[in-house]
Amino acid sequence: MEEEIDLREYIDVIVKGWKLVLTIPFLAVFVAALVSFLLPPVYEARAGVLIIKAKSEITFDPKFRTLSEEELSRAGTDAAARRKALVALAESSAIASQVITRLSTILEPKEREIETLLSLVEAAERGDFIEIAVQSKDPEKAAAIANAWGEVYEEVVNGLYSGMPQSLSDIEAQAATAEESYQEAEVALARFLGDNQIDLLTREIQSRQNTLADYYTANRRLDRLIADAEALRDQLRGGASSSASTAAGDSLATLFLRANAFTLSSGLPAQLQLAFEQLPASREDAAQQTGEIEALIANLRARKDEIQALLSEGTLEQELLQLQEQLEGEQARKRELSQTRDLAWETYQTLARKVAEVGVAAQVTDTEVRLAVPAFEPEEPVAPKKVLNMAIAGALGLMVGVFGAFFIEFLESGKRD
Repeated sequence: MEEEIDLREYIDVIVKGWKLVLTIPFLAVFVAALVSFLLPPVYEARAGVLIIKAKSEITFDPKFRTLSEEELSRAGTDAAARRKALVALAESSAIASQVITRLSTILEPKEREIETLLSLVEAAERGDFIEIAVQSKDPEKAAAIANAWGEVYEEVVNGLYSGMPQSLSDIEAQAATAEESYQEAEVALARFLGDNQIDLLTREIQSRQNTLADYYTANRRLDRLIADAEALRDQLRGGASSSASTAAGDSLATLFLRANAFTLSSGLPAQLQLAFEQLPASREDAAQQTGEIEALIANLRARKDEIQALLSEGTLEQELLQLQEQLEGEQARKRELSQTRDLAWETYQTLARKVAEVGVAAQVTDTEVRLAVPAFEPEEPVAPKKVLNMAIAGALGLMVGVFGAFFIEFLESGKRD
């Protein structure tokens, strides 16, 4: 004989853990309410487009003939495919692009991106009625987008698909020509990137700039060396002291000047370097040292005059300007080829999309639509659904509370056993 289930035990467990059973649902409802009230409201506006003309459907007069089952099935399949194509077109990037252009003043920068705008729109088929729903945090903006979307959709379907100003073969030929133009522009850019002189001119300009900077640096160092040499010469001429230590110091000073002059000379072009082999060697005699310094001063002044003459001519500056002009020309040519390539690519992409759109249009030949139901500014938000969220949270909280009460009872009974 089967044992009867005593529900009183379960009820006693729930009554015993009533605090947990009530507290968890209360907390869940409180959290759900708090989150729902903190979330910004989302409004939804709906516009309706009516299909009022579709001559591609099979029509017949019952007085002359009746359709076979096969023809009726094919007619139904064609009609379903046609409406499916119309719904797909209502959510296409071509419609979104024109809506962005039309509403650019009221859309946020992020909303002016095609993918972002498409995420706000949903199209659904209701027989001969296509409903366009737009969700936004701004009710006025939601209504504006829905109406603009319906108007653009009406213009595209009636202007492009009904009239068919161009055949599919013509657009395909234009797309093929655009693809060839893009490939030619790509080849021209690649050839230029392989043969251009941008890097060479950049190095030449850098070299000229370095040389010019070296001339100015050498000119300043020559001034300092000449001043030091003249000071040492004057000291030797004055003969302030004839001691051995003073003579040794003068010899060291002369040697130091020669070393500085040699260091400076090594950084100059070959035609400007100092001719040290023409200078007399150092001697202990003051007169000989004075003569040596005089020769050094004359040599330094000669090199300074040559450098000054080069700087005054402006030859390096002119060469630098010419190289910079050539570099700018090469860079301008690169920009021109890049822009031509990019424009050819955009043209090809546009025509390729046109081919796809006309292919879809072939399914809705001679179809006419009208914006029958304009969207109005919604008064109540569609999300978040506060009551529903709190109800779900309460139900889940109650389940968790009851489960928790039985789990605690199970632990306590285990301890008692």
